[in-house]
Amino acid sequence: KVYVNNGFWDTYRTTWPAYSLLTPSQAGEMVDGFVQQYKDGGWTSRWSSPGYADLMTGTSSDVAFADAYVKGVHFDAAAAYDAAVKNATVVPPASGVGRKGMTTSPFLGYTSTATGEGFSWAMEGYVNDYGIAKMGEALYKKTGKKRYKEESAYFLNRAQDYVNLFDKKAGFFQGRDAQGDWRVDSAKYDPRVWGYDYTETNGWGYAFTAPQDSRGLANLYGGQDALGQKLDTYFATPETASQDVVGSYGGVIHEMTEARDVRMGMYGHSNQVAHHVTYMYDAAGQPWKTQKDVREVLSRLYTGSEIGQGYHGDEDNGEQSAWYLFSSLGFYPLVMGSGEYAIGSPLFTKATVHLENGRDLVVKAPRNSAKNVYVQGVRFNGKKWNSTSLPHSLISRGGVLEFDMGSKPSSWGSGRNAAPVSITKDDKVPAPRADVLKGEGALFDNTSATDATVTTVDLPTAASAKGVQYTLTSSGDHTKAPAGWVLQGSSDGTKWTDLDRRSGESFAWDKQTRAFSVAHPGSYAHYRLVLDGAATLAEVELLA
Repeated sequence: KVYVNNGFWDTYRTTWPAYSLLTPSQAGEMVDGFVQQYKDGGWTSRWSSPGYADLMTGTSSDVAFADAYVKGVHFDAAAAYDAAVKNATVVPPASGVGRKGMTTSPFLGYTSTATGEGFSWAMEGYVNDYGIAKMGEALYKKTGKKRYKEESAYFLNRAQDYVNLFDKKAGFFQGRDAQGDWRVDSAKYDPRVWGYDYTETNGWGYAFTAPQDSRGLANLYGGQDALGQKLDTYFATPETASQDVVGSYGGVIHEMTEARDVRMGMYGHSNQVAHHVTYMYDAAGQPWKTQKDVREVLSRLYTGSEIGQGYHGDEDNGEQSAWYLFSSLGFYPLVMGSGEYAIGSPLFTKATVHLENGRDLVVKAPRNSAKNVYVQGVRFNGKKWNSTSLPHSLISRGGVLEFDMGSKPSSWGSGRNAAPVSITKDDKVPAPRADVLKGEGALFDNTSATDATVTTVDLPTAASAKGVQYTLTSSGDHTKAPAGWVLQGSSDGTKWTDLDRRSGESFAWDKQTRAFSVAHPGSYAHYRLVLDGAATLAEVELLA
């Protein structure tokens, strides 16, 4: 049954996880209905209206469907996964499908300013790559297929590439060109300016768009306390919606006035990129601020008046409704693809969710009131729960989630290991695996627009390196890609050791990047790729 008319960039943060929790059977049917577009037309629409519309940034069905899968929703997972991998690894033939900037972005680690709104394409890509990684991980556990394991590692690495777009001098994320230069000189950068590389927002709007690695994001800012301070400044810096900050839009757009009228600093709740920000205080170790701000949104921004008459801006495919439902229950899908929720502050003294499996999830907060918005403690089925991270696998079975509420902030949920799930788990800034090859020519020029026909490829590195994965990219004719090869390493360039041997491989699409894990990694000064006959490739990477 074909389903159409959904803008996944609008809906992946709230609407789709609501489907997975509240109506999982319907969610699975809808996933299959949208993946049918991939089966019939080669791609899943990023905005189905009902065909391939060139709208919005990100192939956000990738993470939406991955999140559904890890939460136990049933659908054709293999096809959904393949559709997501195609989005993430193939240069699309037209602007209405796939990701933009794919000719260079897999190799640069970001979408450059040569692509319109390239920064937003990059940041949304990292979120979607995380979803693919987690879905691949789950599929590997279920099937044992090596491909899923290798691709999961590759995409989890890519999900941390957001660090490439952090301008340390400016203290914000911004776009950069293919040579690595920032779009705006760091000293002149103004995060209040809208547009250019940012989709429907400004530098403040994208200051926290790495929920998949909130600990790593905090480390970029200087630690959890520094992340808290950045959030404080975000909520204290008023959006003016004035002509001097309209940027590339040339005039004031509705997202600007809506953010101004919310009166919570730069927070524009109707803007999708802001939906998760109140919950980022959980990652900063200050969950009482999440609780305060979530309850303010619930109390003020859904009550009508001149701001939206119940919705204070666009209600795109149910995204604001779903935010309200989750937040009023006391938890929110902060890290899509992880299968976990971040805890906030429930709205009611008691709420009962009749789950599709016939069981009930009962949320109790008997001391709840307009003043008692702060969580003092949490229990699930009578057992203490000290983390702000709440697994879907727990609550989807039903049970009693009980909140002890009070009028003053408490230390609940602020312990060292109490933060939401994150890729990074220590105090280090993420260092994604990097391509260590320093060669010249078509196979090392960071673009799939050029190719070469080869039998053996020397893989020059600047220094001894431990390659753990490598990628090969097919040319404009994927049928000419290699089917077998051996990756070799050498300390002296004379005696070679086989590190990874492949046979029976194939590339499904033109200009597709495939990742492979090195079976026997070690530190070598020299690497080479020996093919089982002549073949054509567009790019080779060695990731260390």
